[in-house]
Amino acid sequence: MKQYLSLMVFITLFGFFNLKAAVADEVKNPSIVVHLLDYLAKDYGGAVRNGKVLSKSEYQEQVEFSEIVGKASRAYDEYKHDVAFVVGVDNLVLKIKNKASADEVSKLARELQTNAISLAKIEIAPQDYPLVSEGQKIFAQNCASCHGSSGMGDGLAGQALNPKPANFHESERQFASSPFQYFNTIRLGVPGTAMPPFPSLSDKEIWSLAFFVKSLGYQKPEGKLSTELSLKQVSSLKDEEILKSLTGSEVERKQILALIRTFEPAPKEGSQFLAIARTHLNQSYDHFNRGEYELATSESVKSYLQGIEPIEPKIKANQAGLVEKIEAQMSAYRNSLNAATAKDIASKNYQSIMSTFTEIQNVTEAKMMSPQLAFTAAFAIFLREGFEAVLIIITLLGVIKAFGAKEAAKWVHFGWISALALGAVVWFASGLLLNMSGASREIMEGSISLFAVVVLLYVGFWLHRQTEVGRWTKFVRETLKEALEKKSLIVLSSISFMAVFREAFEVVLFLRAIWNDVNADGRASVGEGVALAFILIFAFSYYAVRYSQKIPIKQLFNVSAAIMGILSVILVGKGIHSLQEAGIVGVKSIGLGLRVDLLGIFPSIQTVVAQLLIAAVLLIIWSLGKKPAAAPLGETA
Repeated sequence: MKQYLSLMVFITLFGFFNLKAAVADEVKNPSIVVHLLDYLAKDYGGAVRNGKVLSKSEYQEQVEFSEIVGKASRAYDEYKHDVAFVVGVDNLVLKIKNKASADEVSKLARELQTNAISLAKIEIAPQDYPLVSEGQKIFAQNCASCHGSSGMGDGLAGQALNPKPANFHESERQFASSPFQYFNTIRLGVPGTAMPPFPSLSDKEIWSLAFFVKSLGYQKPEGKLSTELSLKQVSSLKDEEILKSLTGSEVERKQILALIRTFEPAPKEGSQFLAIARTHLNQSYDHFNRGEYELATSESVKSYLQGIEPIEPKIKANQAGLVEKIEAQMSAYRNSLNAATAKDIASKNYQSIMSTFTEIQNVTEAKMMSPQLAFTAAFAIFLREGFEAVLIIITLLGVIKAFGAKEAAKWVHFGWISALALGAVVWFASGLLLNMSGASREIMEGSISLFAVVVLLYVGFWLHRQTEVGRWTKFVRETLKEALEKKSLIVLSSISFMAVFREAFEVVLFLRAIWNDVNADGRASVGEGVALAFILIFAFSYYAVRYSQKIPIKQLFNVSAAIMGILSVILVGKGIHSLQEAGIVGVKSIGLGLRVDLLGIFPSIQTVVAQLLIAAVLLIIWSLGKKPAAAPLGETA
């Protein structure tokens, strides 16, 4: 029993490889077995369900990787002498070929993975610092019901449990535990308690979860992480052991410990993953040319699992066929990594993959909005919203002048100035939210674009139709007269504030959506568009005061509405596309090479259908807007 438990203590990691450079065939690399078993346990369910193949290419990949594990179990000394392990691997290969259930395959793969680590005495640590923020999401989905949303052990589902769920904020538990211990607990569960194992989570996900749990109870201090401790030490040492290894005062050592436990590395971008894929493929090809076929295979697998798999959603969102293409090419390359293969065949496969990597980079790199379109959109948005706000302010000041209440004008000015100041705060706050990278940024950018479209349709068109402008003007006049009669000057300021902030919020929202989709030149064009609109607004304001009935307000609004309508179609396409790249929205290829980045058109049914729906809504609103309506401000009936 003790021997069995000691084997179970060793648990795997996502993508940890400690390959030593070698030139002899006898060099072994059993860690590839651990890596592939983790992949099979996690991803098999996405290829087969209820005995049916969901994706032919994904299933073929599962079969191929299981066969690599089968060959490795007989090639490495650490494994081939353990009969039970070899038989277990053969059973796994058979289950996958027979399309067994995902639960069966996952359970067996995890058992074999644990044994593979123990037999080969592989050291346990993640390859890169896990993302604590990702661990927080996994915790909310899988653990919060028992442990509570903040990890205090007070979740609703855990109230009737005995023993009670752990409180990760307890100082004694905190200082006497390590991420590695939590990793084991999450992977294996705790016998005799309600704590279950989580075989469906990948090693990468469990490391993120373990590091998040260890961060609970710590407030992230100011400063940057600077420590001589390796990631292996950070993963395996208890908090009390780390404190003893540090120098300085007790306060300084505790601050460093808090920095270690709350450290959050920047997520990798798509280009970084491609760089990883290229690096490992180059190393694989070098090993092949030296006759080191096992190492060549190991590096080729890492090229796919560490470089391509993490960005598969991004690739599919841009050109779905590229995923199947690269999978097939890498499979052909792996199969050519043996002594019986002519070097020119392996070289041809290698070159094909490198060419496809370049193709992937070309289609996944962000295609920015042109400076010309950015200028036009920014100009139209700022002019429309700003001009409407000015018209309301002019109405307020006009009524005040008619009542002879000059002091009240100060309150109106205070209101609109406050609204502009708050609009500036909203702009910078939204910029801070986008100070991120990777999938989080894509999710945020996609969400902002879609929210902008919703507001644009509802506020920018529906409420701002000719009818609603007239109603809004009537409401302002009536409310203003009542406020002046009652001498309620704060109401004047509130009306002024609401009129301008409503427009300011829309401007910030739409300009931020454009700002996210332009480069430095495009952002300069956005600034120029806003500046020109600002100048025209002041010119129109002066003109409106003296010649209000001659301003072609209706034509102005119609032109800007057309531009904003086109922008809404572009933004909804780009918004859905960003969520697809982050893996939030699915991707179904439209079957055509249809892609116009300038107009937000991408080759997926989801993006095209969304744009068609928005276009249909715009047509409906336009047809309703043609009905007779109250005269807007500045025009006679």
